[in-house]
Amino acid sequence: MTCSRNRVFPWLVAALLVSAAAPAVAGEPQGPPSAQDLYVSAQKLFDQGHFAEALVGFRHAYNASGSPNARIMIGNCLVALGRTAEAYEEMSATLREATKRAETEPKYVPTRDAAAKHVALLESKVGKLVVEIADPAGVEVTVNGSRVPPEKFGVAFAVDPGTVVVAATRADGRVARQEQTVEAGASERVSLVFPDVGPKKIEPTGPVRVEGPKPPGGDELRTGGAVRTAGFVVAGIGVAGMAIFGVTGLMARSRFATLEEECHATRCTDLKYADVVDSGMALTTAANTSLAIGAAGIVGGGLMILFGGPSFARPAARSAPSGTSIVAPQSPVVGAGFTMSPGGAGVHCTVAF
Repeated sequence: MTCSRNRVFPWLVAALLVSAAAPAVAGEPQGPPSAQDLYVSAQKLFDQGHFAEALVGFRHAYNASGSPNARIMIGNCLVALGRTAEAYEEMSATLREATKRAETEPKYVPTRDAAAKHVALLESKVGKLVVEIADPAGVEVTVNGSRVPPEKFGVAFAVDPGTVVVAATRADGRVARQEQTVEAGASERVSLVFPDVGPKKIEPTGPVRVEGPKPPGGDELRTGGAVRTAGFVVAGIGVAGMAIFGVTGLMARSRFATLEEECHATRCTDLKYADVVDSGMALTTAANTSLAIGAAGIVGGGLMILFGGPSFARPAARSAPSGTSIVAPQSPVVGAGFTMSPGGAGVHCTVAF
């Protein structure tokens, strides 16, 4: 009995180990699918009419194998999806690769011939575009929003017929853009020119002082001059006052000349002359008032113009030779008046320095 138990125990342990190891082996992750598996899966999707999904599968298969057979199927998917220009480019690339591989691998001869037929059929359905750029380094080009690889600059590539928008952007932000109509079976050329970079505009960061030409004698332009400007206004009012003085004075003199003539140089007591006397006196008052305003305006405005901020600063005073005395000028004092009476009229003016 003991001997029998010893024979059975090792077999039991072995059976348990095998049963324990089996799930672990079954659960081990599988390696990545082979290029053949990817191709077969994509072919099934293509046969079922799932062209977009098949396109992704054939791209994976081509990346894994580099086989022209996978690439020609990429072109077939693009044809089925109506992406004619892309299909033409893929078929052309397949033709080049299959032609080279067929020289040493005869199995790619059928692929080469099939790609040549597809290229011939698509030739009349696409347009060709050549994009030319001076100094293309660092330039990004798009056609209808799709990026164009740098290796295609200056080389004809297929585009869908119609109006295409070609845009190029430099690293410094300059953009060149052009629209071009390309007909099926025709070839067009687009030369993009970037705008020149102008001088950089420097924005002022503080107050700006505008300087004009300097006047003779080295004087510098002085800013401001508001008082001087007001002086011209005051002087203008003074001139207007003097003009009014002249008119009203003449009118008053005419009134009193009438009285003098009709009253024979005596005081008029007849009431019929009361209106003439009143109007004469009123004109006399107006004349004196306008004379005062005019004189004050001319004198005051002149002083404001003279001392209130000239357009140009005066040069520094030079030292006087020894033995020479300098007397500063004083402002003049002006007085004026207008008097009228039945016996006559007069204007008096006094000026003191």
